[in-house]
Amino acid sequence: MPPTSYASGSDEFAPILYQRLTTALRQNLTALRQPGSFAQNFLVSMSGSAIVTALGFLVTPILSRIYSPAAYGQFAVFNSVVNNLNVLATLAYTSAIPLPRAKRDALAVVQLNVVLTLGMFGVVIVALGLLGAHLVRWLDLQSLGAWIYLIPVLMLLYNFGLTMSSWYIRTKSFRTRSTADVTMSVVGRGFTLGYGWLSGGYSAGLILGDAFGKVTLFVGLLRSGFQQELGALWRTFSWRRIWRAAYKYREFPLYVLPAGYVRTLSIQLPVLLLSSSFGATIAGSYSFAAALLDIPLALIGAGIAPVFYQKAAEVQNTEPERLKDITLNIYNKLLYLGLLPLGFITIFGDWIFKYIFGPKWEMSGVFTGYLGYYYIFQLTSHATSMIYNVLGKQNHGLITSGALLGARALALSIGIYYHDANLAMLLFGLSSLLVTFLIDMQVMHFLRLPVFRIAMRTVGMMLITLGFLKGLRYGIEHFFPNL
Repeated sequence: MPPTSYASGSDEFAPILYQRLTTALRQNLTALRQPGSFAQNFLVSMSGSAIVTALGFLVTPILSRIYSPAAYGQFAVFNSVVNNLNVLATLAYTSAIPLPRAKRDALAVVQLNVVLTLGMFGVVIVALGLLGAHLVRWLDLQSLGAWIYLIPVLMLLYNFGLTMSSWYIRTKSFRTRSTADVTMSVVGRGFTLGYGWLSGGYSAGLILGDAFGKVTLFVGLLRSGFQQELGALWRTFSWRRIWRAAYKYREFPLYVLPAGYVRTLSIQLPVLLLSSSFGATIAGSYSFAAALLDIPLALIGAGIAPVFYQKAAEVQNTEPERLKDITLNIYNKLLYLGLLPLGFITIFGDWIFKYIFGPKWEMSGVFTGYLGYYYIFQLTSHATSMIYNVLGKQNHGLITSGALLGARALALSIGIYYHDANLAMLLFGLSSLLVTFLIDMQVMHFLRLPVFRIAMRTVGMMLITLGFLKGLRYGIEHFFPNL
């Protein structure tokens, strides 16, 4: 072919490429301007998560110098009790609020959640009155004193807030949720800093900061529009309708609740086992590492999850053939967004913790190296885990959650048997990565997507990113050996 033909082809290709880019940009901008569109909802939700994440990055180095690893360990144990009760309180019916087509049916699900939360609140108050002293001794939380009795209040605030958040997901009021989340983060972290500074790092500051944040979230969500629904909730209250809603969505307590509880227990398992086997300091080091890794998840995953759940439920009701496409699209985007930041934390975690948070947190940095790549699949599961509810396959969600708990328990038990906290966390990270990846692939199978091709592509991208970051670290260590 004559040389001129290459120039001609290039001349023809450039305008075509420019046209495609401008068309894609115009379509994205149009979608962002369209009220209630997936793109606009995602942007709003993501913006709130970005502010919360930025605040977390700014405040965490200060908190790490005020509170000790032991204080974080005590807070983690206390929080594990609250989280267990949070999972049980509403029997997982909050996840069903976005699903009904009719508003009247959705209100019945909200009423069901309120009744269940109030019932659990009363049960926990009675139980603490009878068994509170035994619980404090068993969990070794004597240093917290009477603050242990905040447990039912925190449970009540959390579940009322979760109920309202689920309502806002249903109504696509993502701006309201984002504003409330930002306000909660500012108030909670501000109080935690102030109380910790005045008390010399007393662990109760972490609990009180969490409590003030939940109060702020509850008030913010209530006053941002949900108060307008209180009249309708009262007027339409009917035990028969509530019972009918409970029966219609019975798969949530039958499958989603056990799966959620097992998932919560598997998250808390390291705190409970490390605390009892290696002490509060090791448990606190793990909790701090997990808290740092949760920051990118809060930015990316938490921003996408509520928007995607609403969209997936809507698509399943109207255009079910599109569900696999939007799920794969979100999975890929989450993978792209998480690979580099979580990979960076994995490879450089010990340096980050030593120089930014102080030498006492260097063990936390080592733990991030064991956990970082598992968190990539924790991030993608923000999309894939929703599909169990949307497809009505909650029983499979229960089975996979049980598999994750079993793998983690075995991994930690091996480390405890050999009295090696590093081995326990290494095996914990590897087992969590493998099982969570397989769960993602199972969801792809349910959607009839090409599982093998997706798996190979995912693993390949992880290995390339890991190799690049490892090479970067070796290069830095070679040229700067005293770093």
